[in-house]
Amino acid sequence: MPQKPQTEHERETSVILFGSLGVAVDCLEWLLGQPGLRVLGVVCTRAPKSVWRRTVSDRDMQDVAPTLGVPLLTMDDVLSMNADIGLSVRFHHILRASHLSRFRLGVVNLHGAPLPEMRGSMCDAMAIVEGRNHYGTTLHWMDCGIDTGDILAERRFPIGPDDTVFDLFEQSNRFGLELIQAHLLRIISGDLQGRPQQQLTDEQDLHCLTYTSKEVLKYKAIHPGLCQEQLWNRVRAFQFPGHEPAYFVTPSGKIYCSMSAHK
Repeated sequence: MPQKPQTEHERETSVILFGSLGVAVDCLEWLLGQPGLRVLGVVCTRAPKSVWRRTVSDRDMQDVAPTLGVPLLTMDDVLSMNADIGLSVRFHHILRASHLSRFRLGVVNLHGAPLPEMRGSMCDAMAIVEGRNHYGTTLHWMDCGIDTGDILAERRFPIGPDDTVFDLFEQSNRFGLELIQAHLLRIISGDLQGRPQQQLTDEQDLHCLTYTSKEVLKYKAIHPGLCQEQLWNRVRAFQFPGHEPAYFVTPSGKIYCSMSAHK
């Protein structure tokens, strides 16, 4: 008995996008332009834009997606859906195993830091605090750990002596979008396979850390005794629009610090 021919939708790869920020909006627009992909919907925050996003006029997924005809989904919606692949772009929630199981191929995450060395939150700030010379952004398969899935692609770049945490944030987003555009279709086709992080750790003798925002934010408080370079790095590490900067604590209150590099 001859097989029933596939419909156009059946030949397309179905995608659910997770992300709220402007870089996720850029990614959505790119996905919609790919003839072999079908975006089933986007999962994003429904909260008003934060202060920093209003300050820099960051585009908001919840406003843009409906104008493009893309449904807004919730995390619970995903639990009753099936898709070929998920794509998480600087998303603010951790996907549980019950979410990951809804995707035939899995979920690809854009992590705004180099892996496997820097997992978790606010890695860009810690890269400056620790005096690192390079930073990066990584595509990896999501698993139930924190940024521990197999690495698919990465882009590394130097940290300039005057770069702030916002500079690193913007660069990692820009390069991360380029990684998605360059590699997502190869990931879907199976031409690009992931590499286990433990394998890379062993081969390169890497020291891997997982950061939490609670731990990182402690570095905002500047203590007497820091050398000039450490002080400069602390201020750069927390200079981000709409956020509290680094500070000295005095009996009268906080003294906030900002930097302006000599050009």
